[in-house]
Amino acid sequence: TEALPAVSENMAKPVQVPVAAPIATGTKPDDSVNLIHKAVDALLSAKSAGEKHDLFQQLIKSGQLDAAMAELKQRAADNPNNAQLPTTLGEAQLNKLRAIKEAGGGPNDMGILAMQADQNFTEALKIDPSNWEAQFVRASALSGWPVELNKGPEVIQQLSSLIDQQETMTPQPQFAQTYVLLGDQYQKAGQLDYAQATWQLGLTKFPSDSTLQKRISTPSGQ
Repeated sequence: TEALPAVSENMAKPVQVPVAAPIATGTKPDDSVNLIHKAVDALLSAKSAGEKHDLFQQLIKSGQLDAAMAELKQRAADNPNNAQLPTTLGEAQLNKLRAIKEAGGGPNDMGILAMQADQNFTEALKIDPSNWEAQFVRASALSGWPVELNKGPEVIQQLSSLIDQQETMTPQPQFAQTYVLLGDQYQKAGQLDYAQATWQLGLTKFPSDSTLQKRISTPSGQ
C-alpha cells in the first residue's frame, strides 16, 4: 500500500510575497537559472510557514516547482551539513504531492513523493536532531498516512518529544500547532481525555491561538 501523507492544514494563512515570475518564452538560459536561484533563496529565507507556503504555491502556478526542487537537491549535495536544505526539499515534495492529488493524479506518484519527503526530513534530522521545522512537518505528514500503516503511535511520540523540546526554547506562535496536531492524533486514536488535556495545555501557553480555542470550544474538538 502506498503511503499518502497530507500536507498540513495548520500552516499560517499565506501572505503575498514577491517571487520569481513565470519563465517567459524566449528567456535566456542564464536568466532562467537566476530566476530559480532567487526563488529558492526566497524559500530558504522565508520568515514563516505561511510565507513559505505562499512561495510554493506561486512556484506551482508558474510551473517552476520541479526546477526549484532540482536546485534544492543540488544545494543539499553541495552543503551536506545544512539541515534547512533537505527540510525545504521535503516540503517542496509534499506541495507537489498535494498538487498532483488535487489534479486527480495516480497514487503511485504520490506514494513515491511521500516517501522521498520523509527521507529528506529524516536526513535533515540526522544533521540537526533539534530542527523544529523538520520535526513538525514530518510528523504532520506522517499523520496523514493510511491508517493501516499504523503511524499514529510514532506521530504521537514525535510530537510529544517536540513539545518537550519547545519547553527549552523561546516560545514562538507556531509552537501552538504542535499541541493542535498532538491533540488531533489522540482524538483519532480514541483517547479523547488526552486530546482535550493536550489542547487545554496548549491554550494555557498560547491563549490567543484560534485553532486551539476552536478545539476546546466543541465536545469533539473539531
